[in-house]
Amino acid sequence: MDDGDPRSRIAPDWLDDPALQRVFEALVVEDDDARAVGGAVRNTLMQVPVTDIDIATTALPEVVMARAEAAGLKAVPTGIDHGTITVVSEHHPVEVTTLREDVATFGRKATVRFGRDWTADARRRDFTMNALYVDRHGKLYDPVDGYADCLARRVRFIGDPHQRIREDFLRILRFFRFHATYGTGSIDQAGLTAVIEEKAGLAHLSAERIGHELRRLVVAPGSAETIRIMVEGGIAELAFGKPVSAEGLVALRACARQAGTTIDPALAFVALGVESADDAKTISTHLRLANKDRDRMTAIAAAVHPCDAAPDDHAARVLLYRTDPGTYRGAILIGWSRETDSDNDALWRAALSLPDRWTAPALPLAGRDLIAAGVAPGPEISRLMKEAEDWWIESAFRPDHKAVLDFSLALTQKGTPAK
Repeated sequence: MDDGDPRSRIAPDWLDDPALQRVFEALVVEDDDARAVGGAVRNTLMQVPVTDIDIATTALPEVVMARAEAAGLKAVPTGIDHGTITVVSEHHPVEVTTLREDVATFGRKATVRFGRDWTADARRRDFTMNALYVDRHGKLYDPVDGYADCLARRVRFIGDPHQRIREDFLRILRFFRFHATYGTGSIDQAGLTAVIEEKAGLAHLSAERIGHELRRLVVAPGSAETIRIMVEGGIAELAFGKPVSAEGLVALRACARQAGTTIDPALAFVALGVESADDAKTISTHLRLANKDRDRMTAIAAAVHPCDAAPDDHAARVLLYRTDPGTYRGAILIGWSRETDSDNDALWRAALSLPDRWTAPALPLAGRDLIAAGVAPGPEISRLMKEAEDWWIESAFRPDHKAVLDFSLALTQKGTPAK
């Protein structure tokens, strides 16, 4: 951009951070330059919070290491073969990567050549909005017309979409995630056509990379509408490993908005079509999800069935008692999202707030209490505990220890006497 163009400079707070300026000062030496690139610049223009800072530089990796250490900064060769050094300044890590061109690519196993051409570095990136640079003074550089795409919130591949995708087929899913996260309006048609035509390339990706990308996609603001596009393009089933329905996620997000709450990836997966423990296992295995995600999906799917209709206060308390607050809230949200009568919204909201106003009590009876009262250890203890618990729950959790114990002992007189 021309220096006279008011768009040619930005002044984000993060750029004034002394810790970041120390990194710039260490790198911009002699004829080398360094510029912030990617997400930090993109998010600044989109007025989205910035969490990480990446820097591109003409300095070679070993030079970056030497200069950082000479400036009293910690330098870690996290990806030195690909030109990336993590420089730590005042406990803030900054990834510094030497300008490069891809000589040969296949996923993350690209063969790179370091260079000094900023435009060539930009052209090897995925989307135009990720190829904006800003120097330490705030001057903005836009070699591939990403500025307009940022302002329009349009996710567009750089150059030939097919070529960008074949360099790393994960860009198929990144295209959808970025649209769900940053995009507004219609999805870029050239990009959509390309990802649909290249969708078979997903088979070349590891389950972990697909799972990592989908966990981020399903909780993005525009996830439901974007996954609907993926379903229509025949991409969703390939990615998720099973048929999914975007409509369930549409409804879940609507309920979450009404409740003023957020959704997590496991809950989103349930809304997309996890109906049972088998479904949870299928999708967890296909995406190599963490056990905590699998277990949460399984627990919510099991707890949803008692919520086929809006629960009254007692039914809600029983469900909360038999699960835990996190599983309970997830099951209530899923049940609410499947409700067809909006007149019941107040009941669902009340049920959702139950953990905020009621803590499930513990059964005021233990097996040792029955043994102390003369019941012989063995299967009889389990039977009495189960019947006592059912009665206590049916009595709205009100009976105290003595009442529950008396009820249990009375059962021994009606059934087989205790020995």
